[in-house]
Amino acid sequence: MPPSKELIGRELSTGTATIEAEHVAAFAKALGDDNPAYRGPGATAPPTYPIAFMAQAMAGGMNTFLELGLNFMTLVHGEQEFEYLRPLAVGETLTLTGRIGDIYEKQGSGGILDFIVLETEARDVAGEPVFYSRNVIISKRM
Repeated sequence: MPPSKELIGRELSTGTATIEAEHVAAFAKALGDDNPAYRGPGATAPPTYPIAFMAQAMAGGMNTFLELGLNFMTLVHGEQEFEYLRPLAVGETLTLTGRIGDIYEKQGSGGILDFIVLETEARDVAGEPVFYSRNVIISKRM
């Protein structure tokens, strides 16, 4: 059964995440990135850093994922993109809101593939947008 397009626009969850210096430094180290901008006072976070906290902050959306009826055994991460309005600052807390941006299907060589576009918006404590994220997950239909 295909995921219902009625779920497009549904909010998955809202969560918060505080960008901590030790976590940013560990993330940069894991990437093999020794850029000093990611360490010490006034540090910023690497461009891909939000992926390190987005899943935890958005964990409340699991019920919607189950409602999509995806085949979790075939689930793959298709693509990821970030649009920044400014750099992430160590010490700030962001509020993340996720929603289903789109649902579509394509014919693959082994059957129908379902594509789910997940959009996340991050705002700072003043309510100003900081970044937008868009990722696509793909599942082979059961």
